[in-house]
Amino acid sequence: MSPRDETQGSRNTGGADTWHLLQRILIDRPPHLQPLYWHALEDGGARVLDGRLVLDDGGGARFDTYFNALFEFQWRLYTGVDRLALELDLTGEVELTVTRRTRESGTRVLVRQSLSGGDAPVRVELANDVTHFRGAGILSFELAAGAGGAVLRGGRWLATARSAAPAGLGLVFCTFNRERELSRVLAALAADAEARAGVAAIVVVNQGRAGLREHADFARAAQALGGLLTVVEQGNFGGAGGFTRGLLEVMDRPGVTHCVLMDDDVESETEAFVRTAAFFRLARPGLALGGHMLDGLKPLRLYEAGARINGSNWYLEPIHFDQPLTEPQDLERFLDVQGMHYNGWWYFAFPAEVARRHGLPMPCFIRGDDVEYGLRLHDRGIHTVGLPGVAIWHEPFYVKIGGWQLYYETRNMLVTAAVHFRPSRRHLVATLLKRLLTHLLTFRYYNAALVIRAIEDFLEGPGLFDRSPQPIHEGLAAIRARFPQEGVPREAVLGGLNIRPAPRTGPGFVIALARAVASNWLRPTRPHAPPAWMHVRDLVWFRMGHAEHIAAETYWDREIPAFRRSREHYRALLSDGVRLLRRLWDAWPALGDRWREAHPRFTTPEHWRRYLGLPEAAVPITAPLTEPAHDPAE
Repeated sequence: MSPRDETQGSRNTGGADTWHLLQRILIDRPPHLQPLYWHALEDGGARVLDGRLVLDDGGGARFDTYFNALFEFQWRLYTGVDRLALELDLTGEVELTVTRRTRESGTRVLVRQSLSGGDAPVRVELANDVTHFRGAGILSFELAAGAGGAVLRGGRWLATARSAAPAGLGLVFCTFNRERELSRVLAALAADAEARAGVAAIVVVNQGRAGLREHADFARAAQALGGLLTVVEQGNFGGAGGFTRGLLEVMDRPGVTHCVLMDDDVESETEAFVRTAAFFRLARPGLALGGHMLDGLKPLRLYEAGARINGSNWYLEPIHFDQPLTEPQDLERFLDVQGMHYNGWWYFAFPAEVARRHGLPMPCFIRGDDVEYGLRLHDRGIHTVGLPGVAIWHEPFYVKIGGWQLYYETRNMLVTAAVHFRPSRRHLVATLLKRLLTHLLTFRYYNAALVIRAIEDFLEGPGLFDRSPQPIHEGLAAIRARFPQEGVPREAVLGGLNIRPAPRTGPGFVIALARAVASNWLRPTRPHAPPAWMHVRDLVWFRMGHAEHIAAETYWDREIPAFRRSREHYRALLSDGVRLLRRLWDAWPALGDRWREAHPRFTTPEHWRRYLGLPEAAVPITAPLTEPAHDPAE
C-alpha cells in the first residue's frame, strides 16, 4: 500500500499507528491568489504548469502561507493529534526543509532537513517534541531543487491520533436568486473528489424564484454530484428559515455526523471541506468550527474570523478584522486563541447532535440568527473555534451598509439581549436612544424609521415569531417608499464639507449632542441646499456641523449616496421614537421575561414545522411548497 492509499484508507479507522489526513498541499490555484498558497524563493525558478509546481535547476519555493502551512497550534489544542508527518509527491532531487514558527521563538526554527530524489511520494515524520501546547506553532516547509530541477505534484500533512471518530458532513445552503454563484460552489465541489469524499449529503433550500433545478449551471453541478444533492423549494423565510429547513432535512440523514451552514454567494476553497472533516474526526467533544471569511473584493485579506458581542452595548466586535495574509509574520496572529461568541453562517460547522440537544435556530428571518445561536451554544459549553486555512471568500459587509436589513438587526438584537443579556431598562432605553439619534442626526431618516419599526414589533412580544414574515416585508417596503434613497452622480463636481473635530471631554460631548438635537429640531428645512462631499467614515453627527445636504463617499456605490436634512422628518421620527421608548420602559422587564420563556419553544422542530407550513411527518425532499414570498431587497 502506498503512503497515499494508507492515508485515504484511514478515514474511518482509529488507532495510534493510523495516519490521518489533516490537509492537502494546494498548488493549482488562480495566479492572483498565489501569495496565499506558495512563494518563489528569491532566486525564482518556480512556476505552475498543468497543475504541478515546476522548479528549475536551483529554483525553489516556500510554503509558509495561509493555506499550505500547518497551524499545529490549533491542531494540538483542539484535537488529539500525536505524531505529525509531511508527505510530498515529488519528482527530481530536492532539498526539503521543515520549520516551526512559535510565538516564543519569534522566528523560524529548523525541525527537519533532508534530501530526496526519484519519483515516489516522500514522507518526512517529525519528531514528537512538543510537550506543551504553547510549544506548538506554525509548521511549514521549503523546497530547493537540485540539478535537473524538480516537480511537486501535491502533498499532504498527516497525523496519528489517540482516537478518531467518523465524520460525514451535511452541507446546507440557503439560496435566494443566486443560481450562478451557488452553481459555482457546487461545481467546484463536484470536481474535487477528495473534498467530496468527506461529504455525506447536500441540501439546497431554494427560497427565491422557481426553476432552480432547470438552471443550466445548476443542473450540470447537480448531475455531477448525483445522489449527494437534494433540493427543497419553500417560501421566503429568510436565512433562518432556509438554514433551519435544511437542518431538519439533513441532520438525521444516514452518514451525517456534522452540519455545515454556508451562504449561496461565496467563492469556495474546497479544501475547507477536507479540513473540516479531518478536524471533526480528531476533535475533542464540545466544539463547533467557524470558517474564516476572506474579503471578496480584497482577496488576500482576512475580513473576519468570528466575533464577540459587547454586552454593554450589544455591538459586534469582529476578530482579526481586515488583516493581511500574504507574509509569514501575518500568520503569527493566529498563535493566540481569541474566544468568540459566534461565527457567521458564511461557513459554520457543528455536530448534528448539537442541534438535537440544544435546539434549532430562532425564526429571526435574517441578521441575528447566527448571533443568537452562537451565544446559546457558547453559554451551554459548545465553543466555536477557528482553524486558519478553513475559509471562503465573501462579499465584505462594508458594501452592504444601510438598507432594510437594519430592521432585522435591531429587532433581533433586542430579542437576543432579552434572552441572553437581560439588561436593565435604563441601559436598554439609553442604548436604543443613542442608535436612533445616530441616524436622525446624520439625516438617515429611512434607517431611523427602521429602528422605530423594530422597537415597535419587539414590543408586540413573542407572538411576532408565530406569524408569517410577509406582512413585515410589506411594511418595510412602505417605509422605503416614504424615504427613497437619493444619489449624486460620480461625475458631479461637489464642494467639500468642513469636518469638525470630535468633542474632547465628556461634558463637551454632552453639550455638543444637546446643541445638535436642538438645532435639527429648530432649523427650518432648506430643500434646495446643494450636496457637500464627505467620506462615509466621517458620517458622524459631531463632524457635520450645520450641514444641510451631504454626499457620503463609499467608493463602492455606483452613485454617491446623498442625505438631505428635513426638520419635518426629524421631528416626526424623534417623537415616535421617544413615545416607543417610553412604552419599552414601562413594559420592561416583564416583556423580556416573556421572550425568555418563549425561547425554548421557538427552537423546537415542532414549532419550525408549524412556522414553515410543514406536516408533522417529514415531507418528500423534492416536494414544492409555497411560492417564494416577495423580498424587500428587490
